[in-house]
Amino acid sequence: MRIAIFTEYYPDHDDPASGVYVHLRAAAYRATGHIVQVFRVREGPSREVEYGGIPIATAEAVALRAAVESFAPDVAAVHTPYPGAGHTRLAESIEIPTAFWIHGYEAMITAFHGYHRGLARVLSLFHDIAKLRRLRRSIARADAIVYVSQWMRRTAERSLRYRHPRTHVIPNPVDTERFRPQTERQRGSRLRGLALRGLNSKYGLDLAVEAYGRIGDSDLTIVGTGPDADRLLEQIQSTGAPVELEQRRVPHDDVPALINRFDYFVAPARTEAQGVAMCEAMACGLPVAATRAGGIPEFVREGEDGYLARPGSAAEFRRAVLDLIDDPQRALAMGRNAREHVLETCSAAVLIPRELELLSEIAE
Repeated sequence: MRIAIFTEYYPDHDDPASGVYVHLRAAAYRATGHIVQVFRVREGPSREVEYGGIPIATAEAVALRAAVESFAPDVAAVHTPYPGAGHTRLAESIEIPTAFWIHGYEAMITAFHGYHRGLARVLSLFHDIAKLRRLRRSIARADAIVYVSQWMRRTAERSLRYRHPRTHVIPNPVDTERFRPQTERQRGSRLRGLALRGLNSKYGLDLAVEAYGRIGDSDLTIVGTGPDADRLLEQIQSTGAPVELEQRRVPHDDVPALINRFDYFVAPARTEAQGVAMCEAMACGLPVAATRAGGIPEFVREGEDGYLARPGSAAEFRRAVLDLIDDPQRALAMGRNAREHVLETCSAAVLIPRELELLSEIAE
């Protein structure tokens, strides 16, 4: 097949951390013999580059439309089809069998999911009502819809008040060959936690800092960038919590080595469609302390791969971390369970054939 991928987010040499979940798919499709090209709408001069062997055409919509027609795809995959976004409008304007991948905020009433604070939360309601109305019209015209978790499907269908007749749930895949334990873990008495996430409200890192303010037998490293960085630094300093904040973006190729420096993964989200970084950590053999937010319970089994707390509760999250670190040997066994669970449920080897089967069916 000739597969066109329309996306706003995709890694390149300037920003290798953007949209890596889309690139993983593109590379896997190509590795199985399909011809793949990525299309991104951007203002300015047209550019043709490659990233990881995948050609990326970047241009204004008119020029990019000609590039798509020249590529002559059999099928299109549209990721995060935010209504009104350039890549969404372009995909809708071309007669190609199309599947939409719904990843999160584009199909949510974001005020209900921890995206905003204060007045911005109220104002977002008016914006999201219009957004969802437009998305419902777009989805109805698509040939298939893919959600990354059952929770994402339920949430989107409730917000949209619409269910597409050809609906699928396929999680974001994890490359379990790259994301794997790099050495046999020998857990010491003091376990080290990692949070690898954007620094904004919905990921609940402020709750983690509050929780660690009363945890003396472990420490947490938070790695990421985002608008809450200053607020988190002030909270860390005022509470004296054993938390280190590293404000940086990590190239995806470097993430497995980073994860393998730590003993467990922290995901205190207020909302989360899946938690790709969390699943990658599990593939590396890390157990998880997380919340029952969004799709997380579909990927973390309570007491088997880690412990889950009520979203928004720093006290319950503290308890989940303490339960994890109190028994290092059990944490080690949970990490092994976590890897096996990811291998079965969201490894690329399991999920990419499902995606290609779907694309092949709608292309016929």
